[in-house]
Amino acid sequence: KSDGSTLSLQAYESIGGVIGALARRAEELHSTMDEASQKIIRQLFLRLVTLGEGTEDTRRRVAWSELMSFTGKDDTTQMRATMQKVLDNFGRYRLLTGDRDPVTREPTIEVAHEALIREWKRLRDWLDESRSDVRSQRILASAASEWVSADREVSFLLSGAHLGQFEEWMNTADLALTEEERAYLEISLEQRDIRLRAEAE
Repeated sequence: KSDGSTLSLQAYESIGGVIGALARRAEELHSTMDEASQKIIRQLFLRLVTLGEGTEDTRRRVAWSELMSFTGKDDTTQMRATMQKVLDNFGRYRLLTGDRDPVTREPTIEVAHEALIREWKRLRDWLDESRSDVRSQRILASAASEWVSADREVSFLLSGAHLGQFEEWMNTADLALTEEERAYLEISLEQRDIRLRAEAE
């Protein structure tokens, strides 16, 4: 759109300014990647947003290890390779940025420009469709983290109606879970089954 080293005001406005250009670039990257990558892009960006409660959604800094620990029906090794490819592509165009956690020094990933969350229509649609699922995933992740911090103490596992809700959610939601989240839920279910068998005996 530039004329030599300059960009006219008309050209700048026609691409929607900086924010419009960011959203357009994100959509172009999404459209040029294969189906497996597109699925990972959705999972990635849903993790990179903090849902607003009566306020705007904001970006969320996520540990690189969290993004690389997705598990599911697909080949885990392939999922991780695809995730890294997606991170590299979106990072190359400055849509994602990397840093390190100030305490643990662990690598982190976040959306580089918060305006992208507001302006990229596809991401807004994903968030609107999956808001309830994302909230459930954050609750599960927090509980799983507390369980790990407590040396996987049985008393920290889910139980009762709460566990039943998450069991149903896991079978219907299309959000990828990390190894830690899935292990927490599966062990909670195993402990419930052990209790039920003991009560029956």
